[in-house]
Parts: sequence; C-alpha cells; structure tokens
Amino acid sequence: MRPASSARARPGRTVVSGLETHHNVVKHIRSFAKPRGASAYVVGGFLRDLLRGSISDDLDIVVDGISPESVAHRLHKDLGFSQPVLFKRFGTALTVGRGINIEICRLEGDLESDAGRRDFTINCMYADILKRGVFARSAILDPTRRGVRDLKAGVLRAPSDPCLMLWLDPLRILRAIRFYAVFGFSIDKELLKAMPRMVYLLGRISPERIRTELEKTLLSGRVRSALRLMQRIGASDIILPELGRTHGFSQDTPHHAFDLFTHAARTAAHTPRDLTLRLAGLLHDLGKFDTRSYKRGRAVYYGHEAVSADTARTVLRRLKFPNRLTDEVTFLVKNHMINYSSDWSDKAVRRLVRRVGPHLEQVLALVEADCRAQRPEPGMIDGVRDLRKRIRVLGQDDLIHLDLPLDGRDIMEILGVEEGPAVGRAKDFLLDAAAGVTRPMTRQECVRLLKAWVKDTDLA
Repeated sequence: MRPASSARARPGRTVVSGLETHHNVVKHIRSFAKPRGASAYVVGGFLRDLLRGSISDDLDIVVDGISPESVAHRLHKDLGFSQPVLFKRFGTALTVGRGINIEICRLEGDLESDAGRRDFTINCMYADILKRGVFARSAILDPTRRGVRDLKAGVLRAPSDPCLMLWLDPLRILRAIRFYAVFGFSIDKELLKAMPRMVYLLGRISPERIRTELEKTLLSGRVRSALRLMQRIGASDIILPELGRTHGFSQDTPHHAFDLFTHAARTAAHTPRDLTLRLAGLLHDLGKFDTRSYKRGRAVYYGHEAVSADTARTVLRRLKFPNRLTDEVTFLVKNHMINYSSDWSDKAVRRLVRRVGPHLEQVLALVEADCRAQRPEPGMIDGVRDLRKRIRVLGQDDLIHLDLPLDGRDIMEILGVEEGPAVGRAKDFLLDAAAGVTRPMTRQECVRLLKAWVKDTDLA
C-alpha cells in the first residue's frame, strides 16, 4: 500500500498541553510497584500518539512482579477510579476515571519477547514507570528498534512473524485496515501478504470487537480505499458476507458505472462523517442482489429498498449494533429511493416530507451520496438541490410536525377493524389527503374522508 504524505491524528483525540492525570497515575503505580521489587511500563498507543503530538485517554500498562488486578485496585482506592473489571481470558484489568481509561496486563517475559507478541512495531514502545521523566521522548524504549522509525515513516509492520502476530489476535487484520484508513499508514508488504492467508480466523472474533473496528474505519477519511482493501484480502466475505457477494455484480443500468460493491463504498464515502449515514450508504443497495429482473432488456430492481432494509437489519443485529441505530439505518435504507423530478406537485413534496419526518435531512444526504456514487450526471444532483429548495419554500418544520388528529385506535374504531395492515393503509390515505392542504385537518374531516374511502376500498 502506498503511504500517505502525512499521518493524521485519530478523530476524537485532541492535542493538549497537560499530562497531570497521567503523571498522577504513574506516580501511584510507581509508589506501589517499587517497594515490592516489581516492574511497570507504559506501552503502546499512548506513546505512539504522544510522539505524534496528541494525548490519548487510553493508558496501557504492563507489570511484572505484581498482578494487574492489584494495581487496578490501588488506583481505585487512591484515586477514586472505577471498581476494576477483570478479563480473565486475557489476564487484564480495566479501571476508568477522570477522563482516562487504564488497562493493565502482565509483561510477557522481557521487553523484547513482550514486544514480539504485540500487533505493530509502532505500538511496541515502552516507558519505564519506575524512572522519572517517564513521558519524555528521550525515555521511550524501542525494543524492536523499528518502532520510532516506522512511526516517522508511517508504516505498519509486524514486530515478529506476521502470520504468528495475526494468529495471536486475528482482529489485528481489521486494526491494520483501520490504521491505514484513519492515520494514513502504509502496510508493510510482508504483513499485507499475511493478511489474506490468515483472514479466515476473523470468524472466531466476537461481533462486538469487529463492530468497534468497523465503526472507526467507516468514520475515517479513507473509507472507500479501506473498504476496497477489506474486499481485496477477503475480510468483507467473512465479516460482511452480504456486502462481499456484491463485488463484481454489474448493476447493468445506464446510470451506474460501477459494480455494486464499488457503488456501495463510494456512497458511504460521499456521506457526511456520521455513523448512521455511513452504514446506510454502505448497506443501502444490498437488496439488488436478490431483486434483479429484466424489462425490455434493461435491469430493474423493483422493491430492492425494502429487501435492502431487511438485509441491513440482519447485518446490524449480527454485529450487535445498538437497536436505535439499527432502526435509524434501516429506515434510511428503506426510504432512499426518491425519484424526484421538477414535475412533482407540492402535494407530492409534502407527502415525502411527512413520510420521512425528522429523518428528512439524513434521507436527503443519503440520496445525494447515492447520486454522486453513480455515473456522473449533474442533473441528478441538481434534482436533489431543487427538492431541498422546494421543501424550504413550503416550510419544512410545519410539514414534519403536522400530526393527524386521529391515532391508530381511532381509525380501528371508525372503520370497525382490528389492528393490522388496514390501519396503516388508512393512515397513509389520510396523510396523502393532508398533503394537499396547507392547514391542519380537523377530526371531523378525517372521519368523513375515512368513511368515504372505505366504501371504495377492499380492506381484506
């Protein structure tokens, strides 16, 4: 992979002048470890970020001669940090407080052997807590003798055999992609060669850990190339098989210049840096794979937005995304097909706005990204801009917040029906009717319209 011209700071990290909390933490660890003849080191990402000019709120510590649990309890007792959380499988202890997360684990042998088990050389730098000036650049230890050099060069390199490093924790495959996407690091050719060989091991990783890496990658500035790398090494086939199968799938329409995978990646990249929108952009057309048919020799995808929404929900649930975010993404996917033209009546515009409600801006952002990710056609983008203008003229807030004077129970009582699809159809009918007027409809008007509507409607 070609290195970027400069490595960017991680989003959410700010360059600050003070290290008071961090100094206080290492001071207390020193006072606890030194009388016991133990060793303790700061290691990894905090030192990496420090050398790059930013301060992380995550502080990783390795200890020898004392247990991680005892150190975490000391911080809890002395500094009021949270009660330690123990991860017995990994032999680590986590405690949180004062805007900082402390994770403590045991040193594996000496520094050289411990470094050999870590992910990348840039995360294999140590600072001896028992010595003063622990955060001075001159105090940083580099047992691989590559960490500082690779950090300056913006290179991800395994500190030992790349296949062994990935076998120890296969999530490192996604971490490499994330570092490439977020920081702009290049990937060493030996590590890049090992990634597709070991990618099958991602099937053993918990959905929660995969989700965390995916989120950070999607919010990066290089999301399109990162997704392409993910597909190239086979990772998408394992963590997002519904997306992986779209690679090479020709959409076979005049408006699409790219295969479905590339279109999805481009759509995600064209959305603002918002996780809901990035996910919606990535997943919005997954249903095309199952809905393609041909009409007069041209590919059509009738109803693909509904199938895409169902597939997106399956993906997000499998990866343990929060329910609220899942609902928002699936709503956007289901409502992304807006074939607007200047021929639309004001009633049609009002109907759209009321249908999507408070999600209007997100839907329009997704539609615009979708247009930009197709074959370049300026008229399509102009259509979205024209729609935005008409919505402003009609009064967006009034359109969104205009409620019907009837709810579902009222409709069931008026029509004499049980809860079911008929209630939704009746409500849609009333919303369509309301879209044709510029004032709130009264209850009496709604009742009259419903009674007239039901005479000509089969509710079965």
